Amino acid sequence: MKKSAILLFTAALASWASDMVMAQERVASHNGRFEPYGFFRTAAIFDTRDSDADSEDLFYFRPLDYKINLEKQDVNDNMSLKSYAITTRLGVNMTGYRYGSMKVDGKVETDFYLMNGSTASLRLRHAFVDIYWDKLGYMESKFSFRVGQSWHPMAEDLPYCVNVETGAPFTPFNWSPQLMLDYAFAGKFHYTAGALYPTQFLPTGPQGESENYVKYGLIPELYGGISFTGRHFTAKAGADFLSLKPRWRTTTRNYVIVDWYDIGTKVKDRLNMISPFVYLQFEKGIFKINAKSVFAQGGDHLSLMGGYAMYDWRDIYEYKYTPLRSTVSFLSFSVGRSLRFMCMGGYMRTLGSAHNLSVDTNGYSRESDVYYSSFGDKGISQMVRATPTLAYSAGKLTVAVEYNYSSVEYGNNNQLDNYAIPRENLHWVTNHRVMGVVRFSL
Repeated sequence: MKKSAILLFTAALASWASDMVMAQERVASHNGRFEPYGFFRTAAIFDTRDSDADSEDLFYFRPLDYKINLEKQDVNDNMSLKSYAITTRLGVNMTGYRYGSMKVDGKVETDFYLMNGSTASLRLRHAFVDIYWDKLGYMESKFSFRVGQSWHPMAEDLPYCVNVETGAPFTPFNWSPQLMLDYAFAGKFHYTAGALYPTQFLPTGPQGESENYVKYGLIPELYGGISFTGRHFTAKAGADFLSLKPRWRTTTRNYVIVDWYDIGTKVKDRLNMISPFVYLQFEKGIFKINAKSVFAQGGDHLSLMGGYAMYDWRDIYEYKYTPLRSTVSFLSFSVGRSLRFMCMGGYMRTLGSAHNLSVDTNGYSRESDVYYSSFGDKGISQMVRATPTLAYSAGKLTVAVEYNYSSVEYGNNNQLDNYAIPRENLHWVTNHRVMGVVRFSL
């Protein structure tokens, strides 16, 4: 009899809990809203020179260096014309869900940027939920958590332009899985901090681009920053911290008896890098201007030109590494509403390694010791870019024309000094890109 009573009570409790969950879901569904959004976007591009660019040449990095053949012709001196619509985007915002004092919003966003041969496939850009409270206990300020894949905090504020790379590599470009806390205080200030994990934008190293350097390092990428938002003025400052294990086990075998080791022996490699940034923005009426500057250590996982180098390999169980440093900055403005004139200027400068590197008999650092971003070149000394743009909008339809002037100062990438800076045969290489864009929003 007692056992039957317990079973009956358990069944009633489960039924009550199920009814409560269903009731909450009904309330949430009743209050919540699904808001689809997106746009059709197609672009036609003309280049005067072969360049390093991602995704069918839409995400532009840099003009390629001279490559002279035996007939003394530059094989990269080729004009080209192409057109794609793969940046067409689809997404949905989920807003208005509330559970007591807790509110939940979400977003899922995709585009057709992923190419499989000649076929465009959907790619996940953003997928996250925002959980927030207007009040938490006795605290009047607003707390919120973002969980999922979203913009890296250093990549949220972009220059005024219409190109797909939106200013990269003169500004960070990255979205990653993350857990990010935002704390609003004093009315106009926000403190943001959290952890991220690289997936689509990866650091480089001995194995090429890989998430394994963070995966086996057991320390996530970390971010902390503060921002101020006024009526016309916005200011932000923060820093990104990345800790890598370039090796977690040996990849070669040594038979020397006094220093014997086998493939797969655990090692203690570790490299820590910090990249701070500042951002300023002013908006009033039809005029907008913004600027960002980053002191990058590494930075390749942020779509910046960089990486790191090995400077000491005497202890097989703990190689020593040093970041490659650079500065990247942009300044942009926008004037107008229906008819807008925009322009961005960007500058990047190589500062070299933080530690002196070993050199060969000619005084050059060993090329195999330098790990550089796959979309860059070890011979880059500095870069400049200017992108004047004219855009006209009629309701949901926008037509724009943008001119992109990109110029790179190259040196010999196999003749780097003891700080991995190119010094020999410095020369400028320039590409002129003209892009026409048609965009229709939902």
